[in-house]
Amino acid sequence: MRTVLVTGAGGFIGAHLVRRLATLGMEVRALDLRPQAGVGTQNGVRPSQADICDRAAVKPLLEGVDTIFHLASLHLEVGADPTVFDAVNVHAAADLVTLAGESGVRRFVHTSSVGVYGDAGRGLPLGEDAPKHPDSPYERSKLKGERAVLARALDTQVELVVLRPAWVYGPGCPRTGKLLRALEKGRFFYIGSGDNVRHPIYIDEMVDAYLLAADTTGLSGRIFNVGGPEIMPLRDMVESFARGAGFPLPTLHLPVSLGHVMGWAAELVFHAAGREPPFSRRTLAFFRSNNAWDISAAREQLGFEPSVGLEEGIRRTIASSSEYPLVIAT
Repeated sequence: MRTVLVTGAGGFIGAHLVRRLATLGMEVRALDLRPQAGVGTQNGVRPSQADICDRAAVKPLLEGVDTIFHLASLHLEVGADPTVFDAVNVHAAADLVTLAGESGVRRFVHTSSVGVYGDAGRGLPLGEDAPKHPDSPYERSKLKGERAVLARALDTQVELVVLRPAWVYGPGCPRTGKLLRALEKGRFFYIGSGDNVRHPIYIDEMVDAYLLAADTTGLSGRIFNVGGPEIMPLRDMVESFARGAGFPLPTLHLPVSLGHVMGWAAELVFHAAGREPPFSRRTLAFFRSNNAWDISAAREQLGFEPSVGLEEGIRRTIASSSEYPLVIAT
């Protein structure tokens, strides 16, 4: 039985990946700092709770592992210091590659982010070699993390592949659930015109990309953008979610300047209470930045061919709402 390790196994993508790997008959070691309920209920899944920064705790989990899928990262903590992002997304990731080499791991699939590019602008979809302009501590740490794991891989016998996921959605996704709940309650509003473009990818096809990255030969050191088959204006994407769920189409548009003030105020209030704000200045990227990624390298070298359009992905998401209760508000 092939043994694999998934870090960040309690997250949205990680949980779906664990589930698929288990159905393929693999022995899955599911590692997360805060394991979610349900992870580990399948045959062949062994959940573990540990901090990815704790080398001593992580190293025993690598014994006999063939492939590591590294998804663990610091992501949603809006007020975290940049050094905290670096500790997890750069240094711990690089150390995991070193441990993988020492343990005889064959393949390491590292999860980065299309956030390393910053705003894609209004031009053609960006390829992997496009200029990088990350504009948040998280995005900067993910770019540094890519470079760190690639450098460490050169010192080991581990084959390492980097994936940059686009906007992943689907059942069980907190972002998808938040969007649908806001639409359901009539509380969704745009910041700006809604003309910026988004590049959604359904969760099942993101998992497909991980499996291809784990098994396709001759790819060590390569980086791949992973996105869905459609690029569209934000307004079209949001309206597709509303129609698919049977909710009214949102019409309210607020000025970008007001969005900045709202985000700043929410950060102050919620940080003072020791809580993460539901809306922040970083949220504005969803309404302002353009996401358009060239996935031709993944098509040609991984054999990755996304086919689930947004309409079908939304249908599947809604149909799975009873199994993944984060999707629709009760």
